[in-house]
Amino acid sequence: MYFVLMRRTLWVLSSIGLAVLGLWMANLLWSQPKNITIRMSAGPDGTRRRDVADYLAELASHHNLTINMESSTGSLESLSLMRNGDLDAAIVSNGILVPFGDEIQVLGAIQTEMVHLLVRNGLAVDEGLVEAVRGKRVNVGEKGSNEAMLAREFLDFAHLKLPSESQQGDIIPTEFGNTQLVAMADMILQAREEDKARLLAEMPDCLIIQATMPSTVVQRIIETEGYKIMPILASSAFLMDNLQAVDASTSIIAREFLEKAKIPVNSYFAKSAMPVSECETIGVQLLVVARKSLEAKAVGSLMETIFDDEFSRRIKPKSPRDIATPFAIHPGAQAYLDRDKPLASREVLGWISQGFSLFGAVCAGALSFWGLLRSKHFRTPSDYFEEIRKVNQAAINSSLNSPAALEPKELADHLDNRIQKMRQDLIEDICERRIKGDLVIANILSLLKDAEQNLPKIQHKTVVPEESRLRARRSRPEAA
Repeated sequence: MYFVLMRRTLWVLSSIGLAVLGLWMANLLWSQPKNITIRMSAGPDGTRRRDVADYLAELASHHNLTINMESSTGSLESLSLMRNGDLDAAIVSNGILVPFGDEIQVLGAIQTEMVHLLVRNGLAVDEGLVEAVRGKRVNVGEKGSNEAMLAREFLDFAHLKLPSESQQGDIIPTEFGNTQLVAMADMILQAREEDKARLLAEMPDCLIIQATMPSTVVQRIIETEGYKIMPILASSAFLMDNLQAVDASTSIIAREFLEKAKIPVNSYFAKSAMPVSECETIGVQLLVVARKSLEAKAVGSLMETIFDDEFSRRIKPKSPRDIATPFAIHPGAQAYLDRDKPLASREVLGWISQGFSLFGAVCAGALSFWGLLRSKHFRTPSDYFEEIRKVNQAAINSSLNSPAALEPKELADHLDNRIQKMRQDLIEDICERRIKGDLVIANILSLLKDAEQNLPKIQHKTVVPEESRLRARRSRPEAA
């Protein structure tokens, strides 16, 4: 009866434990996720990069993520804002090293931007591009933009000095942003014929524009019919010259993270298609980055939007494991990439594993304790034989008038209880198949029966007082 009660108790406890674990897992899996809001930037308005970011923000709402888009001058400013905690995520150009950038980590790459080199028609480029732009107006891009950093890298590589307080400089730099360039091109396109030449002359002679293709800015400028797209013929030499000095207090472009690329023929069209042949250039991948401290749920929702939705089909993003960047992969991105889609997310599997591990440990402990309790009541055949021997020895000692703590009747009752207890234990051990073998069982039963038959001898034994025995011993010599 004791073991039956223990078994039922264990089954009840196990059932309750499984029920509690199941309810806890169901609550985790089916509870309504909380909507999360993050701040994100993709540079200035009016660029294709910003259009892609707005599209990402629109789809993110389906994953319980609200993205508030904020404008910035470009990648450098976005990274600085993230480092200071003013942004949670951003779309930036690959290869920019910023001071104390350990707080910034990568989630993936979405597209590759091309560096477009536009030169005014009629510029004598046959003698070489460097000499053609010497002394001319070169647009180096808006301050804080990736274009501005890259343009200065190009000029330095071409040994064209910018003007400063101590020197005149080899070019006349302008700092028009993409929004300003589009506005200037639209003004030319909408102007009267007699005003177009004057407005076009106010434009820079050379422009360096980094943009995703097809670029709205480049298309507008091409439509003015005042520029042509030129190849960057020294792109290989520029990329291989990547031993720039790294200063912990300044931001630089690490050229090893840039790539060689080509602008396909006829990528843009005005009155004629342009370029007329493939243009060798520099490619810069766009990275989606986030603060290291951004909560895992927000990163997971952002990763789902990038890789599991319509965004992935249209933009074709790359895993952070497939690209080289100056940033470490965000732990949230690692967790997302390691998920097991057919079953459940790695996080859920971790919860299941931990829950079952805990439940298994509790059950193992309970079973071990139960086994320990039961092991104290298990009898082997030798245990029965030893117990019967003790009962028989007690009976023999009593028949030999050995000193005993109990009266004969009490001793007989005590030994009878022990025999009956052994008989009950034997029946249970046989039922539980702990004792097997017909011969062994028959021997034990036979010995129990013999021991039981010796009990009446103890009860009817006559006790001879010690004084009577002494008198009898003294009388024997006299009788002799």
